[in-house]
Amino acid sequence: MQKAVIIIPTYNESGNIGPLIDKLGELFNKIPASWKMNILVVDDSSPDGTADVVKEKMMKYKNLFLLLNKEKVGLGGAYIRGMSWAVKEINPDLMIEMDADFQHDLNLIPKFLEEIEAGADLVIAARYIKGGSIPKYWGLFRKTLSMGGNLFTRIVMMDGSIHDWTTGFRAVKPWVFLKVKDKITELKTYSFQISFLYFARKEGAKIVEIPLNFGERKWGESKLPALEGTIKTFWFVVKTRALDFLRSRFFKFGIVGFIGYIINALGLEFCYRFFKIPAGVAASLGAELAIISNFSLDNLWTFSDKKIEGIGNLLVKFLQFNLTSVGAIIIQGLVVGIGTRILGDELRQIMLVIAIGFFVLPFNYTVYNLFIWKTWKFPFSTSPSK
Repeated sequence: MQKAVIIIPTYNESGNIGPLIDKLGELFNKIPASWKMNILVVDDSSPDGTADVVKEKMMKYKNLFLLLNKEKVGLGGAYIRGMSWAVKEINPDLMIEMDADFQHDLNLIPKFLEEIEAGADLVIAARYIKGGSIPKYWGLFRKTLSMGGNLFTRIVMMDGSIHDWTTGFRAVKPWVFLKVKDKITELKTYSFQISFLYFARKEGAKIVEIPLNFGERKWGESKLPALEGTIKTFWFVVKTRALDFLRSRFFKFGIVGFIGYIINALGLEFCYRFFKIPAGVAASLGAELAIISNFSLDNLWTFSDKKIEGIGNLLVKFLQFNLTSVGAIIIQGLVVGIGTRILGDELRQIMLVIAIGFFVLPFNYTVYNLFIWKTWKFPFSTSPSK
């Protein structure tokens, strides 16, 4: 028998938590016998007596547990503490995140279990996929913030496979939580949900989405102003992806390429001015000097995890590097040669920038990944390497 625990963070939810626990109790009777279902309420010392309601229900439901925080730790903090407690005390095979306000459809829980049994590591109840929806009563401003925020996150994260980054109705295997819990620093806004998904993707978790028709809150008010949450989420996404870029292989490749450009430009000028070599040929000679620099720096820094070692291997790979760079030299020579013939030699450096920036850099990055260091990953993607 597998064990699952539904973790419900609460703050001033005395009007919702009792009926929700009863509804879950009814639902558990329909769950396959292969699953033992539990409920864990994580309450931030609600002044409205939410914990007292849970304690009263614990007399009826032996699979109901209460974790009481002495201070208000926020949504993410409650989930981190709740999941940590559940892993230690219940040792579940699955943990389900769920709000206490009835906006999450309880009837999706069996679907969660099905997807987990089919091989998923993390299941998301998504509003922005076919079959999902948001409440019609939401105003235009709130709809724009929610839909626009998710679209923005999808674009910046460069991951179109996840359509609802901020949904709080999820099922996750404990191993995923244990891998990501110490990496999450954003705990009090929607950024917690985005951060969790972001790190889960990096750890290689198989993520599946199922449609969610987001319901209406039964009692009480939302704990976080929509605009405040959206601003903080926007900043988190931008900051995270900026740091990703600065740590990425592509950024290192760009730095090495810039150094190569300086060497290339100096070589072009030297050959053109002192040896009176035509601009197109001079650009090709400068490119060879840059190739030597690029190969050395890329091997030592950009692809340090796959560094080529040994004199023999270095010579062979350097020859391959040169051969694969022939295309870049030809491209550069053609762009500079044709450009200067049409626009004049005085524009040779501008044509060199155009050649490298728009043609050579993308060509080299692809070829080096596929043939020299034999690794491929879309630049600063959130998904694991293949």
